[in-house]
Amino acid sequence: MQDELCVRGIVLSVSLLGEYDKRMVVLTEQLGKITIFANGARRKNSRFAAVTQSFTLGRFHVRPGRQSYTLTGAELERSFLDLTPDMERYASASYCCELMDYFTREGVGGRDELNLLYTAFHTLLEGRLGPRVIRSAYAVKLLDVEGEMAPSEQGLAQYILAQPIGRTFSFQATPHAEEELEKLAQESLRKVLDYPLRSEEILKSLV
Repeated sequence: MQDELCVRGIVLSVSLLGEYDKRMVVLTEQLGKITIFANGARRKNSRFAAVTQSFTLGRFHVRPGRQSYTLTGAELERSFLDLTPDMERYASASYCCELMDYFTREGVGGRDELNLLYTAFHTLLEGRLGPRVIRSAYAVKLLDVEGEMAPSEQGLAQYILAQPIGRTFSFQATPHAEEELEKLAQESLRKVLDYPLRSEEILKSLV
């Protein structure tokens, strides 16, 4: 039996299995995107209940298997479930997770990606910027992290690309600049994505 590991990460998505279990996709610093099975997480008073929710940052103790991991312990660091009451912010957080799921894979460390996702969640909660411009800035920065973003001479995009990840959203912008950034993000994503994002359809329905 392989030794247990401790990884730090954010839960990108959760699906229910059987009567009591959960399957999570987690973006981790050390292992990139991995699948973790949390047996008994849906039982009443389960010690895994809080840390096996979407938008949760934690430390996960896991036992490796052939193609996935089994959760053996966990410590919650930060929950972003406060995003859920606001439908647009919830859908925007889901969009960030779905886009991150597209670009990441197991075996490639995800420190920068995890930092970006955490910063996006924090900015969504903060409320200083609107969800729409946060999504655009996030997409541009993620494409840059993944080597898929062409250099930009546009003022706001140029600023975002030049910033360290932790300052991706440290800007103020006019409505026109936000529209230009959104256009650039959408055009850049269309060149890369080969299927539509489910969360994007939800966001369109909220307009």
